[in-house]
Amino acid sequence: MELHTSDASDESTESELTDALIRSLHVQTLVPRIANSLVEYHANIGCYQCYLFLDSHKQEKTVEFDVANLSVRVEFPRVELAYEGEDSEKAIVWWTDIERNIDVSQCQVEDKEDHWYLRLPIRPSDKQPLGGFSSFTQVSPVELRPESYTSVSCRGCNAELLGEGSVIEKVLPLPSANWMDMFDFWGAGIGAFEHIPRDDIHAQQHRVLVGESYVLLHAADFVAATTVTDDADKAAAAPGDNEKDDCEWTHLACAQCLERVGLCNVEQPDTVQEANIFAKYTIDSILSAKLLEMADSDGIFRFTLTSWETMIKQQDTSKFHRVLKVLYGPRQLMPSIPGLLPSHEVSLPPAMCSAITKRLQTSSTLLPSSLRKFNRMNVGYLFA
Repeated sequence: MELHTSDASDESTESELTDALIRSLHVQTLVPRIANSLVEYHANIGCYQCYLFLDSHKQEKTVEFDVANLSVRVEFPRVELAYEGEDSEKAIVWWTDIERNIDVSQCQVEDKEDHWYLRLPIRPSDKQPLGGFSSFTQVSPVELRPESYTSVSCRGCNAELLGEGSVIEKVLPLPSANWMDMFDFWGAGIGAFEHIPRDDIHAQQHRVLVGESYVLLHAADFVAATTVTDDADKAAAAPGDNEKDDCEWTHLACAQCLERVGLCNVEQPDTVQEANIFAKYTIDSILSAKLLEMADSDGIFRFTLTSWETMIKQQDTSKFHRVLKVLYGPRQLMPSIPGLLPSHEVSLPPAMCSAITKRLQTSSTLLPSSLRKFNRMNVGYLFA
């Protein structure tokens, strides 16, 4: 009698397992298979944007499916997109790992023509603090006008220090003492940002950098033989620097009255590296750094730069990669956005232009076809 009961129990267990397997297969057959995905992380807006590609999207077929039956659940750092059938059976449709926790109540899935769009807002407590440009020194508008520097003279004898051919083209504010905090947040010392100087800001010819108590000019803009080094054997610490730093400065004096007019950098480092430039950096990182440098060095911000904190992760990778999201296109007689924004030209060798074009075209295919163009230009990534 006991043996008969045991056999009946085994048959019941097998039947339950079979029913569960059938229900699971039924749920999986109802849900289209996700063939590929791309996740963008935007720190400035505090969310993950996920683009999910189905087999039907790849084959350009239309499959009727209600994304309202999809739900998001989180077991940090894993995020799962699940489908719940009529009998409450759930199947995991897609998953990925994230670096900042999200607010599940604000997540939403949208069915686009060529992809599913999943937005994952980051919880307020997990968002990165955005510092903006508050770390720049507060200087008056007059101090930032190039015409205010047509003449730079010694206070003691009024001797002219700037050469006649030294025309100041641009005046920019020097970062304040919390420059390193801003740099650590912006660049994070990753990829293309590793080569940016962390300790010093070097002068540039035909430019004036204005600080709270001093200005920084390039030695080539001064009249030859109008200044001399004072106490050349004794090094002086530059304003704001530590005396233990490797970069040494010497006192600079007027050649006529010998009054001190400032400090002169001993090393005068060459800030332009031409030899073996590709030995360490990729084409993407060099161009990304150049674009960010141009955007930052203008000192005039008509818009918020959003791409410096963009990272992406593909379905077959485990880590996010820092990128610069750009608009690109061939040179046109009539520009796509005529006269709205000032433009700056970056001259590159033909081989480098061809390589960048190919990389942008390849990276553009990571996006859904409907998002590969914006304002009649193409959208692509440079992997910084």
